[in-house]
Amino acid sequence: MDMLPAEILMHILKHMSLADLVRTERTCKLIQQLCLCEIEHRILSDPRRKEWSVLVHLEEISATAVYFDRQTRQVTYQVDMPQPIHIKTMFDHRRQIQCCLLQHNQYREGFVVTVEKGMQQGLPVPITAKSKSSCCSGPCSVHGVLIRAHHERQQEDKKKLAPSPLVYSLQLSEMQIPLSTLAAQ
Repeated sequence: MDMLPAEILMHILKHMSLADLVRTERTCKLIQQLCLCEIEHRILSDPRRKEWSVLVHLEEISATAVYFDRQTRQVTYQVDMPQPIHIKTMFDHRRQIQCCLLQHNQYREGFVVTVEKGMQQGLPVPITAKSKSSCCSGPCSVHGVLIRAHHERQQEDKKKLAPSPLVYSLQLSEMQIPLSTLAAQ
């Protein structure tokens, strides 16, 4: 490896697939940093960096790669959510909100965000939901904020047949995907 200049190695690495780069990075310590540099360059500058999205409560939200952590081998995506998703429920109980990770509109991983019983109104609660992945590098995860909004007031002229629903708003900010999940495509 000492015989080849770094420019030639970088040119060779540019022509390798992402799966081959990950495999090379794991097996060859001599060119590990060069492989990580090329992986980071591909993930952050590739036009396919917007191929991942999150489906939350039947609404699809796109995500953009913004950071690659070389220590944990995790890619951080920014979730582009212009406004939070509102979820209504009739009772104050542990409500589960189903989410899933999509790649090219195909299901990849599932998440469950649980609304805890007894949340205070207007108080933002940070949440982290992890997938139930059996992958060796760790599960995918999403991060965000859950807020219990104020009760919706019913008009006085209508008969009250049921109590007002509780409204929760969910705002996702980022998600993290292991490098092995990206390379397994």
